[in-house]
Amino acid sequence: MKVSGIDSVRVEKDLAFAVTEYQTRLKAVREGILSRNLDLLVVTVPENMLYLSGYTTLGYASAQYLLIPIDDEPLHLTRGIEEVNVRAFSWIDRSASYMDHEVPLELLAQTLRDLGYAKSRIGFEKKSWFFTIADYENLKSLLPDAQFEDGSMIVEAIRVVKSDAELQYIRQAARIAEAGMKAGIGQIRAGANENDIAAEIQREVTLKGSEYPGYPPFVTSGVRTSYAHGTWSGRVLREGDPVFLELSGTVRRYSAALMRASVVSPSNRELEKMEDVSRRALENMIDGIRPDRPLGEVWSIWSDTVNAGGYEGRFKRTGYSIGINYPPDWGEGHILSFKRGETRLLQANMTFHIPSMVKAFGFADVGTSETVRVTETGCEMITNYERKLYVR
Repeated sequence: MKVSGIDSVRVEKDLAFAVTEYQTRLKAVREGILSRNLDLLVVTVPENMLYLSGYTTLGYASAQYLLIPIDDEPLHLTRGIEEVNVRAFSWIDRSASYMDHEVPLELLAQTLRDLGYAKSRIGFEKKSWFFTIADYENLKSLLPDAQFEDGSMIVEAIRVVKSDAELQYIRQAARIAEAGMKAGIGQIRAGANENDIAAEIQREVTLKGSEYPGYPPFVTSGVRTSYAHGTWSGRVLREGDPVFLELSGTVRRYSAALMRASVVSPSNRELEKMEDVSRRALENMIDGIRPDRPLGEVWSIWSDTVNAGGYEGRFKRTGYSIGINYPPDWGEGHILSFKRGETRLLQANMTFHIPSMVKAFGFADVGTSETVRVTETGCEMITNYERKLYVR
C-alpha cells in the first residue's frame, strides 16, 4: 500500500463546509456503525463519500473506497489520477491509490490487512451501484477470515435530514432552477425546436452558477410529453402542443428541482383540467406535510385528489428526498419517498422534490412540482415559481 505523502504537494483546500460539520457527520455515522456491531465501514457510494469527506470527482465510475474505522482516522483509496482531488476537496488527508495496471480490490484487501482488519466485522454498502456482486465475491476470497456484513443506508440515514449549511446550497440551487424554468418557458412558441428550449435552459442555469445536473433538463412536446423521462429530440413545436419542462439547479452537488406544464396557443380544456388537478393535488399534499406524519399518509392525499379529479392516482410515488447527487439522478429517492404504504415519519429539515403528475398516455403528461423543506410545524417552499398552465 502506498499511503499518500500529501505534505510533499501543496494543494489549497476547497471545502464546501466547515471541518466541524464533516466531523459531526462522521461522529453520527460511527454511531450507526456501532449500532450494526461493525468494526469498520467501507463506503463506495459517491454521494456518501462527498457527504463525509468533501471529496468529489466525475470519475466515480472507477473503483474508489472510503474506509471509516470506529477508532482510527478515515482513509481514502482512489485511482492514482484522482488522488489530487482527495487533496483538494477532502478534509481527510489520509489516502492511498492504485495505478491503472493494478487491481483496486487487491489494494483494498491489502489495506484492510495492514490496518488490522483481516479478521474483523466489515460493513459494505450492498445497495451501491459501485460495489458489484463480483467485487464482493472476490474480496471474500482475498480476506477469507473477515466477516462481511451489510452496511447499506448507515450514511443515508444521516444524510436525509439536512443541516442549515446544506439548506443554503439547496436554496441557491432553487433560485437557479427558477431562472432556468423562466428561460425555458420563454422559448416556447409554434415553430420552436425542443433543442433550442433545452439549450436556453442549460445556458441560463450555467450562467447563474449551476454545476452539471444529476439529470439533464427534461424537455418534451406533443405526445412525447406522455413518455416517462423523455427529453429533447429536435421536434418542432406546433400550435396546441403540450410542452413538459422539468429541470434542476445544482450548487456544490446539492440540487433543487422544478416542473411546469405549458401549451403552445391555443390551449384546450383537457390540458387545463389536467393542470388544475395536478396543481391542486400538489398543494393539498404540501398542506398535509408536517413532522411525525407517515409519508404514505401524505401520499394518499395526493392520490385521493388525483382520483377525485378523474385521473389515475395510484401508480407512482409523488415525491422523493433531494440533496446531494451525481448522475444518473438528481434525487435521493432510494433513501426516502412519498409512496403507497411508506410508514416512516417526516422529520424537520428533510427536503423533497414533489412532482405531481397527471398522466394520459398517448395524449399528454401534465405536471407541477416544488422542492420543499419539512419545518418544525409544516412545510416551507424552497422553490416557488408561479403555478399555472403557461399558454405561449
